[in-house]
Amino acid sequence: MTQQPTYPEPLGREQGRLDTGVPHIARVYDYWLGGKDNYAADRLVAEKVIATGNAVTHNVRANRAFLGRAVHYLAAEAGIRQFLDLGTGLPSADNTHEVAQRVAPESRIVYTDNDPIVLAHARALLTGSRLGSTTYIHADVRDTGRILEEARRPWTSRSRWEWSWPG
Repeated sequence: MTQQPTYPEPLGREQGRLDTGVPHIARVYDYWLGGKDNYAADRLVAEKVIATGNAVTHNVRANRAFLGRAVHYLAAEAGIRQFLDLGTGLPSADNTHEVAQRVAPESRIVYTDNDPIVLAHARALLTGSRLGSTTYIHADVRDTGRILEEARRPWTSRSRWEWSWPG
């Protein structure tokens, strides 16, 4: 039996406990995107970064827009119907499954992140279309073997990752 690799926990997150008094980068990013899933500590850090003159708000919104354009192209033009979203972060506007399933409702999306806070939000907010599917794997992006193994398992009664599909 092979031993599973272990990775250090990011600072400010001990044993998956939510401490709203400690800023969390996923929630800070959510604030920069104009989201509502953030707390005072997150907003304080976010505003301090903005106050430096950094174009962070513009950049994170440009990043989100690029994600939308890329996923839209892949689903609409390239015929891709399966997406593996690594390092998902907090759900916000135009997530991968929303963009892909808007174009191709049968699309299957697997999200993965190692953050229990992100996991809780993902389970509550990331739901797929009636024809497609959306699932979430709680795993570290560096553990590719586990991610691919989990993606292969059926996660609903009607779907699983199909390696023979063109995407």
